[in-house]
Amino acid sequence: MEAFWQDLRYGARSLMRRKGFAGVAIITLALGIGANTAIFTIVNSVLLRPLPYADSEKLMIVGRHFADTSTVSDLSQPKFVFLRDNVKSFEALTATQERLTDSLSDESQSDYIRTILVSADFFRVLGVQPASGRAFTSEEDSPAGESVVILSDGLWRRRFGADAGMIGRTITINNLTHTVIGIMPPNFEFLRPQDVFLPLRTDPASKNEGHNYNVIGRLKNGVTMDQAHSELKVLFDAFRAAHPNSVKEKESFGLISWRSSITGSIRDLLWVLLGAVALVLLIACANIANLQLTRAMARRKELAIRRSLGAGKWRLIHQLLIEGMLLSLVGGLIGLALARLGVSAVLTLAPPGVIPRASEINLDWRVLAFTLGASFLTGIVFSLAPALQLLRVDVNHALKEGGRTTAEIGRGRLRSVLVVVEVALALALSIGAGLLLRTFINLYSVDPGFEARNVLTFEISPRGKNYDSVEKLTDFYRRGLERFSALPGVETAALTNKLPLDAQFNLPYKLMGQTKIAGSVQYRVISPEYFRVMKMTILRGRPFGESDTASSEPVVIVNETFARSNFVGVESLGQQLCAGCEYGDLAMRRIVGVTNETKQKNLSDAAPAAVFIPLTQSPEGVKGTLRQCNFILRTQGDPSLLSAAIRNEVRQLDPIVPMRNLYPMEQLVSRSVASQRFNLILLGVFAALGLLLTAVGIYGVMAYSVSQRTYEIGLRIALGARPGDVLRLIMKQGMTLALIGVAIGVIASFALTRVIKNLLFNVSATDTATFVAVSLALTSIALLACWIPARRATKVEPTIALRSE
Repeated sequence: MEAFWQDLRYGARSLMRRKGFAGVAIITLALGIGANTAIFTIVNSVLLRPLPYADSEKLMIVGRHFADTSTVSDLSQPKFVFLRDNVKSFEALTATQERLTDSLSDESQSDYIRTILVSADFFRVLGVQPASGRAFTSEEDSPAGESVVILSDGLWRRRFGADAGMIGRTITINNLTHTVIGIMPPNFEFLRPQDVFLPLRTDPASKNEGHNYNVIGRLKNGVTMDQAHSELKVLFDAFRAAHPNSVKEKESFGLISWRSSITGSIRDLLWVLLGAVALVLLIACANIANLQLTRAMARRKELAIRRSLGAGKWRLIHQLLIEGMLLSLVGGLIGLALARLGVSAVLTLAPPGVIPRASEINLDWRVLAFTLGASFLTGIVFSLAPALQLLRVDVNHALKEGGRTTAEIGRGRLRSVLVVVEVALALALSIGAGLLLRTFINLYSVDPGFEARNVLTFEISPRGKNYDSVEKLTDFYRRGLERFSALPGVETAALTNKLPLDAQFNLPYKLMGQTKIAGSVQYRVISPEYFRVMKMTILRGRPFGESDTASSEPVVIVNETFARSNFVGVESLGQQLCAGCEYGDLAMRRIVGVTNETKQKNLSDAAPAAVFIPLTQSPEGVKGTLRQCNFILRTQGDPSLLSAAIRNEVRQLDPIVPMRNLYPMEQLVSRSVASQRFNLILLGVFAALGLLLTAVGIYGVMAYSVSQRTYEIGLRIALGARPGDVLRLIMKQGMTLALIGVAIGVIASFALTRVIKNLLFNVSATDTATFVAVSLALTSIALLACWIPARRATKVEPTIALRSE
């Protein structure tokens, strides 16, 4: 211990005397360790940490499973009720539905709220109870149950001032009165922050085949996932026997861990980013090792004297390791501070919903242990090689002035190896970033099927007794279209129940003469000006017009995807179909037009089949499709300038009806590629950091090489070598190392880039153009890093060099 403290004090004094070296080393390490700590903080919180519920490892998603998929999807009401009443492997099952269009209103204001509908066992499954009041009863969860509500702690404080007397009071949601029976604990979240919890009111007699119940179950003690899965297979066979027309081919009941379900969309990206920052840290270690080797040259006489005075090899290694650990620990502490900033930056850059469990991301003991471990390991890695090299110093030779020892030659080779490793790692990182850049460019070049420029959109959800029929809803929307079309700067206005590149809404359909459902289709209710506002093309037939009224023949327009998949070799115009026939739209509609395809889920997926119904012919049975609609306005200039006028017109229409999502349509297109932009920015930043460290590393090695070869260069110039000859000599040495690193990096990248293939679009993981472009770019950077010290070598004065030697 005494030796340890001696070496620690001596190491600290030694580093303080060489502030430049210590500063560069600490900053390099802080960047590498900080980047690793920031990404590990996110990985730990999102992927590794248990969900914030009691015994969360027992929570499972239960749903439909198809043989060709690895996930499960939502259940229908009949399937949920069947499982709830018959399954034995679970303590309880709960079903949930999220609603984003509900409004909370009083005499003075009306606001959108996040609503989650839950079955009575929700709180039992999650192992949580309201902080005050009580949970829902089975009677309240029935179709005839009373209108009750449980508030989130956030809404209770934000809207009601944390009023302790809220239990038993009534609030108005969607113009309907609900009694408050409970308030949830602080910081409780379900998937994301929710405002209110309402009973789901599942109907045991329902025949509704819409699969829109997200089902979660809690396994009983001692029951494994395999055992539960086996029981679900048996129960599915029983359900199929009782309801043969309600199941599809290759369908079954399945389950997956709830945590895996939540994090599945981000898991691959986070592991890729963690691997990327690990490469950055390795590049940083190689750089520091090179600095240490360079610094060791000045210490070879010091260590030779220590050896001659009796210091053992282990004591010298111990001293050098202590100095390296001291550097890495200081770098780690600074890196920890940088990590906090890095996590905040990542969360700020991340599009909404891309990173699940974002509110839980923080630094905990695992992160601190990771940072400490990374610091110690880094210190050992970049100190051990120089320490072992210094032990090869010839004591007698080192005590003399001048001369190159075998150890010096060995260190030169080691520095060269480290440069090759840096270049190879930087190339692998940069190729990954290049492939993501190609993906981003490819997505932006995709035609969405509509023109987003100079289009403004906003969402309205009329609810309550004033809007309890299709007639009242369509009248409200008609008046709104008249008002918005008359605004200065507006060319025309239209309405739709769902925007492209936004939430999907499917309904089943069947063609004339079919007795069974043919499939599902995107169901769109639109006003006649919709295609004009969106600048979509009617390929065949006609658009909707004033003659398409509630009393006229029911009509429909389909997109090209629908026509192509349903009418092979047959003209689609004049054909008849029923869309939403199991939900109340019973009319057989004649196809009067075929329009072009528009992207719906995102720009990378193929455009789905879609049908368009005129607003004036909306059936009463599917009035729910009109509860949430989007106005779209084509403007003569910047659509954002109309925001204030739009808000004023909405207040004039009905001050109780809230409005949200007021933004230019171009923002919706940009949002559709937000996750790819996020991927590119993060990997691009780490690749740029790796390139910078690599360039510094190459420059440092070449600059040191020039300083060591000053006598040789001076002698060559004295014997007649021209500046160009010296330049080529030095450049050849540096570029040889860089090209070897590029070659190794290309080979390694063929394997490493396959890890990100799921993040790519319209580009191969081994895309030749990207590999060549990045290799040339890195070679150019290496060329510049070699040229600066090489040019300095051409200015060596022979007389000064020879005299100093």
